[in-house]
Amino acid sequence: MRLVDYLRLGFAGVEAHKKRAFTVVIIVGLLFSVITAGVLVLQGLEDRVLGTMLVPTDGKVLVMSIVDTGVCGEDCDIEVEVREIKQNIEKYGGRVIETEISRTTEGMFYKLGEGVFEANTSNVDRSATEVVVPLGMTAKLAGIEMPERDADLTEKLEAIKDVREKALHKIVESKAGEKYYIAEILPDGVYASDLSFINIGQSGNPLDLILGQMRAGASQSFITEVSKKKAETDDGDVGQVSGFVPAEDMDAEDVGMVFARFPDVETAYKYYRDKVNYCSETDRIFSMCGKDYKYQVMSAVGDPIMTYENLQNIWLVFRIVAAVLAVIAVIVMVSTYGRLIGKDMKIIALYHAMGANKVQIKLVYLTYLLMLSLMAVGFAIVLGLGLAGLLSMVNMTALKQVFTLGFGMKVGEIWLVGWNNLSWSMIGVILVATVFAIVLGNGNFEAKKLAQKLK
Repeated sequence: MRLVDYLRLGFAGVEAHKKRAFTVVIIVGLLFSVITAGVLVLQGLEDRVLGTMLVPTDGKVLVMSIVDTGVCGEDCDIEVEVREIKQNIEKYGGRVIETEISRTTEGMFYKLGEGVFEANTSNVDRSATEVVVPLGMTAKLAGIEMPERDADLTEKLEAIKDVREKALHKIVESKAGEKYYIAEILPDGVYASDLSFINIGQSGNPLDLILGQMRAGASQSFITEVSKKKAETDDGDVGQVSGFVPAEDMDAEDVGMVFARFPDVETAYKYYRDKVNYCSETDRIFSMCGKDYKYQVMSAVGDPIMTYENLQNIWLVFRIVAAVLAVIAVIVMVSTYGRLIGKDMKIIALYHAMGANKVQIKLVYLTYLLMLSLMAVGFAIVLGLGLAGLLSMVNMTALKQVFTLGFGMKVGEIWLVGWNNLSWSMIGVILVATVFAIVLGNGNFEAKKLAQKLK
């Protein structure tokens, strides 16, 4: 028989048993839709959280590596340690960025040796220093008073909106009389250390199991272009500068600090997990870092590295739960398919009478069951998308509020819908289970055994 014949006979089987086919599709689809919805929601959250953090750096991850002097000791050779950090960065595919530290009356800023940020650089007033800073520093530079953390939710949201409207892509003047052009506002957990709904006064939401692990983080402050205004040193105060530009910048490497840019969060995380860099927060508190640990590594913009690590732990738990559910679903699916074949003894006998051999009959039923499986996959995906979309709509306002509090950035619609390889794995499991059902039902296709059953 040709392929088209198998497809035609398989479709005829679906048509002949519409009610039975519909029942099978619903049962199998419902079992796998739970896994599908979980994948869509979890991947959607990961994409949205990490995506928001990495908007200013166009998806790249800016990382700070610092020699841990507490481990290195008094005789630490900073130059040697910095050289090793650089070699390690390059080994993991990172790009070292030459950096200077500027200490000013407004705080500490970093000047990167190359462009990193996707920022608006339409600053026409060259007497203003162009900066990319977190929300808290933006408010400070603009002289805007922000409410305390225990303020009303509406008040905090309005304050964030006010700072962005008054300062972003504008020139502001600090209390010291210095001008700054705010090229971009970086993620900054001014009012929330994580993205749990507790931050907006809601409790008991199941999404908090995931959102509570999403770190808001704190970004560093950066100079992207120094003002053309000449710095003036105050009389009688040696080294004290009136203005933004300090009397002398310090090379970050001199204090054992190296900045690097990694192409994505996965690469940055692999670098962070290197034995010389990795020490969990708990181990650090109790001074129990590994014997090879020497360097402290952290995100310089938001906290994508720690968020990604927390997500890996969540995914591990989810995969275990999904595997258990998948095993149950496969058992139900295979047994259901086995009963379908068992009820078709007369039809199978008819195929034999028409001259079809065992292999051909098995291929007809494999085609039939694959059609049912693909319909079940489609149903599971549609239902999973519906559940994920419904969850997104129900929590849309709360999600936008907590993202605004956690990042201090403008956020749009937040849909908890994402796709990853686990979804493809689920589809593969369904198709393999279909083949397995045919293999287990091998005896139903043999003429001798079939004759015994029909007696």
